[in-house]
Amino acid sequence: MSLGPVPLPVALAISFLLLALLVARLWPRPHGVPWRPATALLVDMFLLGLLAARLLFVLRAAPLYLADPWSILRIGDGGFDPIGFFACAVGWGAWKLRRHPPLRPAVIAATLLAAGGWCGASVGLQHWQAGQVRLPQVVLHDLAGQPVGLAAGQGSPVVVNLWASWCGPCIREMPVLASAQQAHPQVRFLFVNQGEEAATVQEFLRAHAPGLHGVLLDEAGLTGQAMGVQAYPSTLFFDRDGHLRELHLGELTAAGLEHKLRRLR
Repeated sequence: MSLGPVPLPVALAISFLLLALLVARLWPRPHGVPWRPATALLVDMFLLGLLAARLLFVLRAAPLYLADPWSILRIGDGGFDPIGFFACAVGWGAWKLRRHPPLRPAVIAATLLAAGGWCGASVGLQHWQAGQVRLPQVVLHDLAGQPVGLAAGQGSPVVVNLWASWCGPCIREMPVLASAQQAHPQVRFLFVNQGEEAATVQEFLRAHAPGLHGVLLDEAGLTGQAMGVQAYPSTLFFDRDGHLRELHLGELTAAGLEHKLRRLR
């Protein structure tokens, strides 16, 4: 699901950009036509596409971002619009190529190969995650000492947040998660603390999220081990059947979380 701290979707995007650059570098070209303009254009298309994808996502979720303007800069929330990316990248490429016919074959071939490969790999990754990663049969305890099974109560979407009180991003995102829990009662939220005692967790909740429900204690870190996640905060989104649909490493913004919850339905 990740390569160290880098989520696989990000690793895929970078990998296919490098593939596109390699194709453009090796593509046959007329004598005297350098390869550098083609690769430079591909990099520009990629960067401008990312910018357009972010701006479009922010505009669509403007009310949520306006409540916390600084969250616009937290691009790690996964807030990018794929349609905006491809529209801007293809538009910019077409505009620049109108006066450079010799570059067209290499740039078009590299773009089609990279875009097709990325789409196919992304779909394949989602299917693999759904088939390989499920809610583990782990039984933890809530703050009252009652046993709670993570996989119990399937039939509704489940969001599992792995966190710790010493984690700065966990502190910042906890109010966002608490608000989402109230706004989406049809989703089961589980806040699994990793490696801390009940007194520490209760003190944290009093300070940062007094109305939070679904808090579980996992002093041994069994949940992270079972799902192969060791970085905090990490948030996993499971469908009604208990299949993993998305993994988010790092802090979530209100807009990024809302987007993922809508996709989970």
